[in-house]
Amino acid sequence: MKVGYFGEPGAYSNMAAMRMASGDYVPLDSVRTVFRALQDHSIDVGVVPVENSIEGAVNQTYDFLFKTDFYIVKEYYLRVRHCLIGKPDSKLNDIKYAISHPQALAQCSDFIYSHGLKTISEYDTAGSVKIVKDGTDSSRAAIASELAAGIYGMKILARNIENNNSNYTRFFLMSRNPVSPEGRAKISIVFSTENKAGSLYSVLKVFNEYEINMTKIESRPVQYNPFNYIFFIDIERNKNSDAALSRIKDITSPFKVLGVYEMASINE
Repeated sequence: MKVGYFGEPGAYSNMAAMRMASGDYVPLDSVRTVFRALQDHSIDVGVVPVENSIEGAVNQTYDFLFKTDFYIVKEYYLRVRHCLIGKPDSKLNDIKYAISHPQALAQCSDFIYSHGLKTISEYDTAGSVKIVKDGTDSSRAAIASELAAGIYGMKILARNIENNNSNYTRFFLMSRNPVSPEGRAKISIVFSTENKAGSLYSVLKVFNEYEINMTKIESRPVQYNPFNYIFFIDIERNKNSDAALSRIKDITSPFKVLGVYEMASINE
């Protein structure tokens, strides 16, 4: 089985992929490319980041969840532990620039500020380690995982440099086919409502009437339709879920079930 993920080997998506599915791991250069590879059958399943506990939603993932017809089959919460990674002969006091994905830079802003570092944004955390390795400037270091440092033979100058020690990223495993898990499960849906008073409330009211716990709500603008929105909602499945979703489908358009999948634990 081919498991696609966003990023270079050693990226946090790579770590999540290794814990979510077994097979041949295929690094891809964007979230868009993961969904495209699923579409053209270059991979069997794909791993994409959905949200971070500090920086919030990964908007591109939500946009492709809406635009494509794939299914969420698993979720995973990865504890993110950032390292400052330099060349083998680098020293912390010599570092002037921190290179990484914008979210990783934001998550390590306290460390960056306290050490007087300037930031350089790149598309991927592990890719930043590769850039530092291939470059000639020893004043540059990457912010990435310990796994990435090992893969590229680089030196860890500082560990656990994230602002918050409860830093988690949630990932989805995407497939062309849905699953029907037993036991505790989540259901993810996306829908749009009429742009009038009480429309969203009428949906949320259904969850209350059927005693369904909503664990997540996210809104995104509808492309090509300014100031109209779609809503992504995660709920805990219970005996009333099917009836509730049937009612919601009748009062929203479009409406789509993105997946039913086993609930993952945040503790790691």
